[in-house]
Amino acid sequence: MSPVLAWPARLLVLAALATFLAGSLPGLHRLIVGDACAATRRPAPPQDMAYIFKVIASLSAKPPTVPVVYLLGGSAARECTISDKSWKLQVHRVGRTRVRTVNFGSNGQTYAQDFVIVNKLPALPSIVLIGVGLGRYMQLPSEGATPSGGQSTTRLGPRPDTRLAGPSYSQHHYSASNMLTDAQKRAYVRWWLTQRYQIFKEYSKGNMADLGRLITMCQTRGLHPVLLELPINLPIVGHAFDKPRRAYRDNCRALAKKYGIPNIDFVRKAHLVSRDFADLFHLIQPGRVKWQLRLSKTVVSLLARYGMDSH
Repeated sequence: MSPVLAWPARLLVLAALATFLAGSLPGLHRLIVGDACAATRRPAPPQDMAYIFKVIASLSAKPPTVPVVYLLGGSAARECTISDKSWKLQVHRVGRTRVRTVNFGSNGQTYAQDFVIVNKLPALPSIVLIGVGLGRYMQLPSEGATPSGGQSTTRLGPRPDTRLAGPSYSQHHYSASNMLTDAQKRAYVRWWLTQRYQIFKEYSKGNMADLGRLITMCQTRGLHPVLLELPINLPIVGHAFDKPRRAYRDNCRALAKKYGIPNIDFVRKAHLVSRDFADLFHLIQPGRVKWQLRLSKTVVSLLARYGMDSH
């Protein structure tokens, strides 16, 4: 190709790249900093927490006569079940055991926020599934170094007003309508490595310490904490996140051994494919169906382990 013809060809390539980025990066940004749906359709984190406190108040006012299983975590946890009712009925079908299941996943939920949630849970026979995943180590820990070099403080804010949690609360913010293409998902991987990995490095140790404190709090309150690896789109991610995942997973194994609790990971056994995810971490249908079934079977085995299975 002559130099005269080379530049038009290059311009075409640049134009094509610009078109791709214009279409993909806004969606990636929305998915990374929040939910990918319109702002009018997703509750802000204070509303999520208000909903959680509303449910806790209801459980305290009218305690269930069966064991309760709670799932804590960020939006990846929130999106991984179909509904609390569906999950509860599935546990009963799988194990013929009665239980109350509650998904408390919410946007950007921190381990420090989990302190507050666990402290408010009613004194009932309960299992607390503590969701772990990359997103959990990207949040500001209760203590530790900040990017500016100063010391962070716990950012819990005032207790949310439960009146914010109206009947319009919607569990799912992701669906096929806001699913990224595989090319966009791969771009998300590259973006995370260049733009987000540093945050993981700065916040992960503080969050690991918070997780240890959370486990202790659960056990002190007579609850049964269980570490649960949250969904990740391995068909797209491949080995790109191996180093950061190994860091927190090694810590989870050490904590599980120290406190004598289960550390559960069925990500590969769930046989999830890319189309089960809206992006890299948030399940949509039919991914939720696959995941919830595995989760229900896990709950049945945990109830038996702690002598909490009832028929």
